[in-house]
Amino acid sequence: MKMKNIFKTIIFVFGLLIIQSCDDELNQLPNNALSPETYYNTADEFETAIKGVYSGMLGGAYYGGSLLSRPDIMTDNVILAQAGRRSNQLFHEWRHSPNLAWGMMFSPYIVTNRANLILDNLGKLDDGAVKNNFEGEARAARALALFDLLKVYSKIPTQSSDANSALGMPVITELDPAIRKLRPTVAESYEFVVTELEAAKSLINANNGVGRLNKNAVNALLSRAYLYTGQYSQAVTAANAVSVPIASASNFAQVWTDSSEDGVIFKIDADRILDNTGIGIEWSQSVNNTVVPEYVMSYELFNLYASSDVRKSAYVELQADSDGNEYNSIIKMFGEVGQNNGSVDPKVIRAAEVYLNKAEAYAMQPGNDANALAALDMVRSNRYASFISGNETGAALLNAIKLERRLELFAEGHHFFDVKRWGEGIDRSATDGEFYDGTGTPVPSLFLTLPAGSHLFEMPIPQSEINVYPEFQQNPNY
Repeated sequence: MKMKNIFKTIIFVFGLLIIQSCDDELNQLPNNALSPETYYNTADEFETAIKGVYSGMLGGAYYGGSLLSRPDIMTDNVILAQAGRRSNQLFHEWRHSPNLAWGMMFSPYIVTNRANLILDNLGKLDDGAVKNNFEGEARAARALALFDLLKVYSKIPTQSSDANSALGMPVITELDPAIRKLRPTVAESYEFVVTELEAAKSLINANNGVGRLNKNAVNALLSRAYLYTGQYSQAVTAANAVSVPIASASNFAQVWTDSSEDGVIFKIDADRILDNTGIGIEWSQSVNNTVVPEYVMSYELFNLYASSDVRKSAYVELQADSDGNEYNSIIKMFGEVGQNNGSVDPKVIRAAEVYLNKAEAYAMQPGNDANALAALDMVRSNRYASFISGNETGAALLNAIKLERRLELFAEGHHFFDVKRWGEGIDRSATDGEFYDGTGTPVPSLFLTLPAGSHLFEMPIPQSEINVYPEFQQNPNY
């Protein structure tokens, strides 16, 4: 989708915001549409509009698919299954380029535009809690959208000494459909994210339900944003403001079939028919009681899960394809109760991540090992049967936190960005194949190592965007 289309004024269809898609439709409205000038007059209309903001997050390149899968596909967490369709293979093999790019810019800027429309029309509502909540949701949503764009297309502040002065992503607060903005610095972009979330925190309701942003969700996202920017004391403060407990071991497996919301702070309510989402099909499909695997958990990662770890059976299952080959198949996103269609609600942030954010932030501050260990053990005690703390300190403690992030947040869109912000590289096994016991076809030698500092950690701006807006800066070395 071309950049000039991204910033078009959004219209309503069937009560929800949708997107115009063709240049020759710029001055047209469908017969069943309402223009923004005739909308945003009542709280009910704002309620419909805010639902449109959340639905915008379910694009296939965003939370409706790729943002939850590619950050694992591009690391050592999974391996390509030779029997699959080889979807996402160019990302798995780090062969992305401007002409073979992750086209994620569209959905976050649609979310941003929908949020901006709400903010621009808030003056039509009476002052009070209802108006404040809509403002808080809209500001938090556009902050999250920019944050996600930054993770994909820009450097992360803690990644390297030059990261803050590198190219960020445009901050869009205007409704001008012809707007064209150059890229500010990473520091300026992250400042907007944090400022918006801090503002939203004092406006938004304490409880809007887990399917909408609320005060806990904003504080949770702040703990993540401050961790990414290296503001560790602020990350701890934000994490401590979150009151949602970690999912218990007894409920944990049910979280991934949407039969429990234990430990979930913010998720996006998705419907396979209405929203056309199938997150789990990025990993595999089920045909006649056999699996058609796309990617399976790497043998190395599988062996890092202890037998007493509740996540092992919640995340993977031994499954066979039609030829009898067996895999450690990813079932974490397999479907709701009784389903194998890959359609589940995307979990944007959970309490376990917040505790891990806090643990890492404490560990990065001298003299706080005890606090870091306590936060880490809150996660581990809810994942391992008969848990006994390792009582780690120093470098061993930080390594334990990093390991637990990898184990806990598998297939939720984190590992690539964690490795990136730590300034580390990716190393895959040269011998392990895709079958359950490590046999099969290993990763080709060309795609075993992505060194720290590689320009490939920043995704290229799609060439289609540059063609429309030639002044828009491409990332270096593409």
